[in-house]
Amino acid sequence: MIADPSKYYYIEPVEIEVYLKKAGKVRTVIKDLFVELIPVEPSSEKSREIFEHFGSKAEPIDLMEVQNEFPELIKAIYDSYYQNMDLFEKLSMHFKSGLTGSNDSWRMALYFTELLMKYEPTVASKLIGDFQTYNLNYLIIKLNQIKEPFLLEDSTVAYLIKRRNMAYRDQPRDKEFDKLVELWEYNVKEKFY
Repeated sequence: MIADPSKYYYIEPVEIEVYLKKAGKVRTVIKDLFVELIPVEPSSEKSREIFEHFGSKAEPIDLMEVQNEFPELIKAIYDSYYQNMDLFEKLSMHFKSGLTGSNDSWRMALYFTELLMKYEPTVASKLIGDFQTYNLNYLIIKLNQIKEPFLLEDSTVAYLIKRRNMAYRDQPRDKEFDKLVELWEYNVKEKFY
């Protein structure tokens, strides 16, 4: 399957064991699972304003900057994230460093985003919108554009697959995609046994 360049994907390598009958051997081959990144829709007028503000600057949604630009959200943000505020500050530093050209910072920002997504949803994220998924998509696209290699946690890959499947639930099934997802899920289960 060749990825449509007009769409954005996360590419997960999937190991497939193939039995070569003539040689009597089993070989492992890697096939790429292309998971389309589904855009995040703002959940309210305020979140639309926030998404458009950062989108117009082609930047990730930086929680520190949200507080500067939308001071009416400071209390909700603090109440929701006070235990992880130091992580959001580090994430903000990686965003700023990435925007000034540090490729390594984009990868670090991705890993911080994966970690912080585990604490959602919160009151603040209901006001801001699903900024964590917006940032996840942004960072995957950015890393793809600059050709920086990276892999996501299995739980994040499963989340992206779920979002993709929800977006395509009324479409005819893509049998090749479904088969690769099934193999990927099998491999994930095998890792833990």
